Amino acid sequence: MRRHRGRGLFQAIAVLAAFFAVADGFRWGNRWYVSTMFADADDPVYSLEILAKAHDALVHGLVWLVVALVAAFVGWRLRVVPAA
Repeated sequence: MRRHRGRGLFQAIAVLAAFFAVADGFRWGNRWYVSTMFADADDPVYSLEILAKAHDALVHGLVWLVVALVAAFVGWRLRVVPAA
């Protein structure tokens, strides 16, 4: 059976977007941890700047996750209907 070209494209997009979502999840966790380390230091403003960047990474990761889920749904549900 021959795979539909669009199906493979959506599956590749889903895998790539899932990879980016995981990467942004790690980025969020690292920045959140660093912001907690600087919260006790003498510079709480720097901690808040890092925390804002952490939340930015979290939002980007969630957007990539939604893209991955939609692309996966479309990619794995897309079927080729043979012409009659």
